[in-house]
Amino acid sequence: MQFLKKHYEKIILCLVLLGLGAAVVWMGSAMHQIQGEETSLLAPRAKPLAPLDLTPDMQALARVTNPPPFTLSGEHNLFNPVTWRKKPNGELLKIMKTGPDALSVSNIVPLYTIIGYDHASGGGVYVLTVQQHSGRKSHDYSKVDEKKKSSPYIIRGVKGPADDPVELDLEIPATQETVSITKTNSYKYVDGYTVEMRYDPEARALSKMKLNDSFTLDSEPYKIVEITNNLIRVQSIDSTKVTTIRWNATP
Repeated sequence: MQFLKKHYEKIILCLVLLGLGAAVVWMGSAMHQIQGEETSLLAPRAKPLAPLDLTPDMQALARVTNPPPFTLSGEHNLFNPVTWRKKPNGELLKIMKTGPDALSVSNIVPLYTIIGYDHASGGGVYVLTVQQHSGRKSHDYSKVDEKKKSSPYIIRGVKGPADDPVELDLEIPATQETVSITKTNSYKYVDGYTVEMRYDPEARALSKMKLNDSFTLDSEPYKIVEITNNLIRVQSIDSTKVTTIRWNATP
């Protein structure tokens, strides 16, 4: 008992320390156990996120980065007011286009220069028939290597007797060709066109129009500056603006 009386403080302290040590050990084990339970509880709840559908956003971005063209022309009426005209029968006609843009080509007809050999006139003179722009035929008298402003050809040689050759060799300045003609075989080439057009705003037809012909559309003067086998070009006399009208039919 004397020993206990002398050392009871130490004994109590040792017991307390042992209790604290046991508590520390227990708390560490408990903490590991709790962490394991939390991990096992949270793991099933952590599901992977589904991939986001960014298609609407990408489409919106594409529209912003590549906006559609801003068209001021066309059939809208913000900058293009519509013209209404009355037909002879009293009905109203909606005119979407006016001026050369409203022209349409109905037909394009080629014109020809035709050169034929008729006969020898003697003295080195040869009689040829000439038809220009599909017009009337005329007789032309020419010699070898003779250049005349009115003639679309130059005789460069003859084959056969000089007083009655069977063939003439011609140079054609317009086409830069050398051709041969006989009394039965003529030569022809396209030397122009006539065009048939229609102007719907005035319900009017323009017939047999040729290069450099002038006409009016809505009291505005125009002229034809070019005709090919599939298009015409019309120039405004006031503004010099040129408009191309194409012919969609097969030439």
